Formats: sequence, structure tokens, C-alpha cells
Amino acid sequence: MKVLVLIGAGSAVFTRGLLADLISADDLGAWEIRLVDVNEEALGVAARLAGLMVEARGAGDRITVRSSTDRREMLPGADYVVTCVGVGGRPAWQADHDVCIRHGIYQPVGDSVMPGGISRLLRTVPVMVEIARDVKALAPGAFFFNYSNPMTANVYAMTRHAGVEVVGLCHGMHHVQRELAAFAGLPFEETSTLYAGINHLTFIYDFRHNGADAWPGVREKVARELAVAPEPQDIGSIWENGKAWHNPFSWEIFQRYGAYPAANDRHVLEFFPERWAGGSYYGKTLGVDAFSVPEILEWGENRYQGMRAQALGEAPLDETVFDRSTGEQEQLIAIIRSIELDQRQMFSVNVPNRGAVPGLPDDAALEIPGVATARGLRPVSVPDLSAPLTAILARRLTSVYLAVEAAMTGSRDLAVEAMIADGAVTDPEAAARLTDALIAEQKRFLPAFA
Repeated sequence: MKVLVLIGAGSAVFTRGLLADLISADDLGAWEIRLVDVNEEALGVAARLAGLMVEARGAGDRITVRSSTDRREMLPGADYVVTCVGVGGRPAWQADHDVCIRHGIYQPVGDSVMPGGISRLLRTVPVMVEIARDVKALAPGAFFFNYSNPMTANVYAMTRHAGVEVVGLCHGMHHVQRELAAFAGLPFEETSTLYAGINHLTFIYDFRHNGADAWPGVREKVARELAVAPEPQDIGSIWENGKAWHNPFSWEIFQRYGAYPAANDRHVLEFFPERWAGGSYYGKTLGVDAFSVPEILEWGENRYQGMRAQALGEAPLDETVFDRSTGEQEQLIAIIRSIELDQRQMFSVNVPNRGAVPGLPDDAALEIPGVATARGLRPVSVPDLSAPLTAILARRLTSVYLAVEAAMTGSRDLAVEAMIADGAVTDPEAAARLTDALIAEQKRFLPAFA
């Protein structure tokens, strides 16, 4: 029996998807799933829902579920450890959004970069490093995967400050590769890509169909669609619709640099904050009526409450979850299968550079291709990313390094410098005011800044 420890199991959406996929994966054998979360109520919901799912599929002979608020109790003997931690949850995310807007900063996500992303980094990185230290001490032989954002900062910090081998996973690249194939009218299975970047800003610079360059057809379709005025509902919708006007900035980057940036406008435009003064985005306002943050938070809360009702017996179990998954956990199950069976399949992974992409720091956490083998993930070298794209990535890493150092030392001054380096706030005094406001708002999650 294999043992998988899920830390942050109160993220019931991920927990539900992971259990559904494992229950459906007969070829992976028997598993003990150990759920961990510091929030007892959320953990209870996840554990009860997991039990109902195992019972519904009659999988109790090969899937067992345990839960605890103490990760150190659950880590020994783990074969796989997965982190899906959101320090402060949706309320802290909403608070970041509100504080930033009061200071004139509008962003559509706030989980990776710009002031909202830096605020999340400050409260998340120290927790992730402590978790990583426990993994290293109590489950040194486990394969360790992280889904927590900000991904680039977390993987870098855990590698540097805890000395662990951790692989960051995000479904963004996986989805965008499928979306590119669909946009080009090509079967996904017949396409291939080459790419490199940092999480939520990964440049797909080679796209092929059965070995032939597929970009010419894409360019033709993009030009044709963008030549027609957009429908208002196409601009800033959270949900992808397959139209060029849904990601106009990403296609602008493509036309300029010959590479398409994942994971589409909602994430990508945050890495170019100087272009969106006052949050103005093609006639709408970022985070408000373009990629609305309250809307995505409400959607997440509604999903959680729906699962809570199922766990408490107030609603019937939604067994459609056992259908083919497209969630965050989908890639994880495929990677586990490739490791267990040594299938050596290719996936997008966030790992330390270590020379894979020339021109970027060796310790930077990059999103690049990796091969899943019985001995773990083996990154693939990407030596031909263009100099302009490499320069964009190098610039974006500066703020990450500063913010991680601020998080680990509790340095308010370094946090201010990270804000300035990020580019959304260029005036030092404004950056200081915003930093102080975010630290004050999130102080219960920032013991190092006391």
C-alpha cells in the first residue's frame, strides 16, 4: 500500500478531485491517503467527503483515509507528499484585493506577482519552508510535489532554505497546450510544444503538429479574429472561450516575440503592470469587471459550500466528479502513474534551473518540461529560449528574490524594495504605504514582521 500525505486538505476542491482520480485509477493499486490541515472544520469536511466517495465506489478495500491537524504525525512512511496550502484562505485573498484597490492597484488574480502576490508570498513562504523541513526530516524518501502559490517563490524558498527536492505543479501549462491545439483545430495528441518560463509566465515558443511548424495557421487565425471588433463579454471573462479576443494581450506578446505566454491574459498581464495604468484593460477595469476577483472568490466559496453540504449529508454526493478530471490534480495522477510504472512521460514542472535555461540563475524555480521516471522528475534542457524572453524572465525574478528574503527575515524594508522592483508601484513612498497597509491587514499571518 502506497501512502500519500496531502497537506492543505481543507482545500476540498483539490482533495475531492485527487480522491476521485485515485479511486478511478485501478492500475495504481492500494493507497492510504492522509489528510492534513490546520483548520479542523475544513479538514473534517474533506475527510467526511473522502469517506463518502470511497464508499460510493466500493473502494474501501484499496483506498483508506486518515486525517489529522498534525502533519508531523502523518508524514513518517509517506511515499508521496503534496502541498496545497493557502495561508489565510479566501478571506486573506479578498483582503489583499481590497487593500490594493484602496491604494490604486488593480490586478486580476494576486496569487503570484504585483502587490497582492507579494503579500501572499510574505505569509506563505515561511510556512512552506517549515513544512519542507518536516518533509525532509520525517519523509526523506518521499516524492514531494507543491501546488501552493506563489509557485515560483515557494519552490525557490523550499529548495534554498529547507534543502529539499520539491517539484511544483500547475495545470496552467497543461490547459493552455490543449487550448492552443483546439484554437488551431488540431487533435491535442498530435501536437507538441517547447517552452520555458516561470509559473504563470511560461513562453511556448515552439508548437508543432505531427512534427511540422503549426504557428503559421495560428497566426492566420489570430489576425483574422482580432481584425473584427470584440464582443464585450469576451474581454475579461474568467472562463476561457477559445476566442483570440479573450486573450488579446497574450496574442500581442505572441505577435511581437513569436511565443505564446501561459497561462493566458488573466495571469500573464500581471507580469507587465506598467501597461495597465489604473487597472485599465481594453475598456474594463482589472479585478473589477475584467477577471473579477470577487467573482472567482464567490465561485470558490460556493463550490466549497456545496461540498460541505454533501459531506454533512445535506445534499446527495455529486458522483459526476468521478468523470474524467480536468482539475489541478489531473497532472499529479498521471505523474504518479509514470513514476510507479516508469513510463517516462513528459510534464510541465517547476524546478530549480540548474543550467536547464542559459542566462537565468541556477537556483531560480523555472517552469520547464520534465520526464517522470521511477527515480523522480528529470528536467529537460531548454537551451534555445530567445534572449528577449530570457531578459523578461530575469527582470521578473528580481522581485521574487527580494520578497523571499523579506519573508524569511521579516524585513519590512526588503518588502518595500520587492514592491518597487515588481513594477506596479514605482514611487518609493507609495510603495512603503502600500506595504505597511498589507502587513497591517495580514499581521496575524506574519509573525516575523511583529
